[in-house]
Amino acid sequence: MHALEVAITPEMLVRAAKKAEELGVIKNSILKGKGALAGFLGEEMFLEAFPQAVSSNTFDHDIICDGYRVEVKSVQTTVVPKPYFHCHVAAYNNSQNADIYVFTRVHTDFERGWLMGWIKCDDWKSLARFAAKGEKDGPWAYPCDCYNLRYSELEPFTKNCDRAKKVILK
Repeated sequence: MHALEVAITPEMLVRAAKKAEELGVIKNSILKGKGALAGFLGEEMFLEAFPQAVSSNTFDHDIICDGYRVEVKSVQTTVVPKPYFHCHVAAYNNSQNADIYVFTRVHTDFERGWLMGWIKCDDWKSLARFAAKGEKDGPWAYPCDCYNLRYSELEPFTKNCDRAKKVILK
């Protein structure tokens, strides 16, 4: 798998916690606000890997990177992710106006996470598969209607991100 592991620094954790506290609980939050810290840590990991990127935090996207609107989607995990794990976008949240989705997984110890891959939003809309709320994926059940792909179906990040920068920013 070509996920890029990122160490979460204390400074990243402080910035993410501040943003999560300011955000509070948003409408339709699957985890009732408890996933906001992981979400903002996913953004911090991307900002760490792409120093030219800047946080923008709008409804439609989280980051601007070389003029592209990047929406970061994050989930918490207790395990090192596998390529056959799925990434998701909730069906009610499938109309954001971004150019690129970046998918991350943040370990529940908040000491490390992974940039799992990315996809152009137009490609996501044509490739992602629908899963209904309650549908099973192994032992896990989807908490809401959503669209998903396996991480192995995303464009990978590389250790130094050079390939990803060239491809993402075409």
